[in-house]
Amino acid sequence: MSKREEIQAAINIWNQGLDSGDIEAMISTCHERVLTVNERQPVTVGIQAIRDKYIPRIEAAEITSGYDIEELQFFDDVAVVSGRFYGTMKMRDTGKERSPEGRLVIVYKRDETGAWKMVLDIDNNGPA
Repeated sequence: MSKREEIQAAINIWNQGLDSGDIEAMISTCHERVLTVNERQPVTVGIQAIRDKYIPRIEAAEITSGYDIEELQFFDDVAVVSGRFYGTMKMRDTGKERSPEGRLVIVYKRDETGAWKMVLDIDNNGPA
């Protein structure tokens, strides 16, 4: 598998976990000190912060998600990915649907086993 395919696989595991409500699948792609910097939200640090942020979202909505890689650069054991995220959220309590989309930069670092782990996630919402 190429390095690009490995990164795409890590992104797919995250998105499939989000869509199916499997927070542990999502966490499996993260470094223990992962940092998320999402628009109009507090910065979060660490795996527990990912759980705290995403479990309520998963419980509140049926989610579909996607990500198109537009640029991918490797710096030894670090990968910087930029692209466009998109998806749908159908709220369980109201049935209201939202379609979040925007730009997303993700930084991955190989761990001691050779797996790519997300260390940084930075997004901005709005049309790509």
